[in-house]
Amino acid sequence: MKIIILITAVMSLGILACNNQDSQKEKTATAQAPPEPAQPESPAPPEPPLPPPVKEFKSKTGKVFLFEESHPRGMSLSDIMVRFADDQKSEFTASDIDPVSKVMLADLDNNGFDELYIFTTAAGSGSYGNLRAYASLKDKSLGMVNLPEVSEKDMAKGGNFEGYEGHDEFDIVNNELIRAFPVKSDKGTKRTIVYKMVPGEAMYQLVVKSSRLN
Repeated sequence: MKIIILITAVMSLGILACNNQDSQKEKTATAQAPPEPAQPESPAPPEPPLPPPVKEFKSKTGKVFLFEESHPRGMSLSDIMVRFADDQKSEFTASDIDPVSKVMLADLDNNGFDELYIFTTAAGSGSYGNLRAYASLKDKSLGMVNLPEVSEKDMAKGGNFEGYEGHDEFDIVNNELIRAFPVKSDKGTKRTIVYKMVPGEAMYQLVVKSSRLN
């Protein structure tokens, strides 16, 4: 009987020792295990872009033109909107035009109602200038003003645009629309075009009044 009790005690001590060793191994493995890498925080969602600013231009009759320029496809192209502040139906829009460089009010035909002139400059090396213009039709609605494109005939010898290669500069001086550009064949010389506005069949037209070298 004593032998059986002794054997049982020895076996119990052996099992206890094994359990202690296993527990010690688990503690050691836990201590040696590398810490879990920190999970990166999810980036905050981007804030929505701010709407483009709307600019106001008040005519001499008190009518307010609204103008807006946006760049949904990059800064080298623009979308524009023009309308009267108090008339949503008067709105004109244009997409994928050259970036706007200047906006001015003027009454080139001296009829008592202003036009809004939007000057643009191409992003390319030629820096070709252009414009879009909208006339107040007695402040009841808006109408477009057309600037004819420069043709090969215009650029031929003796033409109004002889020597034209872009780099236009537009301005309105003494109620006249002025367009100046350097002449390629004569360094340091500029040609100045003066336009006048006349009624057309479908819209007002800007036609060349004079062309001179200076």
